[in-house]
Parts: sequence; structure tokens; C-alpha cells
Amino acid sequence: MKKIGLFIVTILIFACACEARDFMVEFVEENYKETTRAYSNEPLIYHSIQVNSQAGPKLLILTGDNLEYRKWVRQYIAGNKQLITRVPEAENDRFISSKAYEIDVTNIHPVNGKKWISKIPVSLDIAALEGNLHILVIDANGKRSQLISTVIRNMGYRAMVFQNGAEALKTFRIQPEKFKMIIANHDLPGMKAETFVDHILKIDHKIPILVETGYNNQKAKNKFTTKFSSAGSVVVKSVVMEDLQKTITHLVKEKV
Repeated sequence: MKKIGLFIVTILIFACACEARDFMVEFVEENYKETTRAYSNEPLIYHSIQVNSQAGPKLLILTGDNLEYRKWVRQYIAGNKQLITRVPEAENDRFISSKAYEIDVTNIHPVNGKKWISKIPVSLDIAALEGNLHILVIDANGKRSQLISTVIRNMGYRAMVFQNGAEALKTFRIQPEKFKMIIANHDLPGMKAETFVDHILKIDHKIPILVETGYNNQKAKNKFTTKFSSAGSVVVKSVVMEDLQKTITHLVKEKV
């Protein structure tokens, strides 16, 4: 009877192990948009990542309500391209044949499983940043931040993108030495951009900060130029994508 019971348990364990299959994918691009639900403080999130896989390019539409896991995934892909997607066995064929596939965010894993701790605190997550080639981007405009991130990644740096200054400041405060520079839009939700820059300069007065003022916005340019005239590391200008690589190279070189 003991042998039969052990045999049954072994079968059940094997069956459970076969309920899902892992696919390795390579991160290409992220699309993240967060708004507030009508008459509610709950977030309404659209979050997807473009990946390359053995089954071709795919858009993974991330579902689920685990906001901490989403934050962790966003910070992980800022510096890592290799991911694992865990797909239920019954969904394998649909995953392989689909160009766009909805998947719970908690089924996205790093290749090195040791880097994920369930419900990981933000402080531990930030402390796990590797290397010192990060550039902090703060911009509420998703399309613009994606374009900026693409330029940054093509230069060999790692773009870490936030939509508001408060979250970006938390990240920078813990490990300022990880960042080469900061690109912040002049118009930020929540914390004002000038307050954000003030806090950053108190932490590291030498970190290059590019304050993006938008096109033909002389009023914003004058405001920030006057306020930070004594801060040699703050540059105020509109971001022109064709010139952004040259601007980043110049600012990072000045810091070195």
C-alpha cells in the first residue's frame, strides 16, 4: 500500500509539473500606461512588452492586479533582456500561433530565478540594480519616453523610466552611483519638476540633469534656466531626437 501511495504521489507531482511550459523570450520594447478609474482611486493599467521568441516576435499583454510585481518587472527589464514566460500547457498552441498574447504578469520571470523574491520590497529591488550604466528618465508621455529609451539603449546604456518624480527620486536616493545622468520633462504629475531637481542636486550636485522643456516653450526654458543658473550640471533645452545621442554623450563625458 505504501508503494502504491508513493507511486500515486509521484504521478501527481509529475502531472503538476507538466501543467505549464516555460518559453525563453528576449525583451525588445515596453508600453506602459496608467490612469485612474472613473470615480475611483484604483489604477487602470495597460502594460505590454514586445519580445522575440523561438516562435517569432510577440506582444505580451500583461494582466493581473499585482502592482508590486509590475514594478519589479519594469525595473528588471530596464537592465535585462532575457525573460521566461510560463504558459499553461493547454495554452501552448495558442501562445505559439498568436502575435499578441495575454498573460498574467506573475508568469513573467527572470532567467535567474534567484533575483525574484515574492512581494519584493521596493528598496531591495532597487538595491539589486547591476552596473553603473543607468540613465533615469522621468516623463509622463509614454511615446516620448519610449523614443528616449530607444536612443539610450542603442548607446549601450540602460534606461529606467518613471512617470512621476516621487518614484524616480526613491530609486535614485538609494543608489545614486548607479546613474550616469537624468532626463526629466519640465511638466511632471505629482511632484513638480523643479522640486524633483532640487532633491536630486542635494543628493549629488554633479549628476548631469537634462530638463526637457518641449518645443517653442520659452516660458518653461526661462523659468528653469533662471532657477538653476548656479547649478552647472543642469541643462535646460528641448529634446530633439536627432541630437539626443550627441547631448547624452556630451553630458556624460562632462561628468567623467
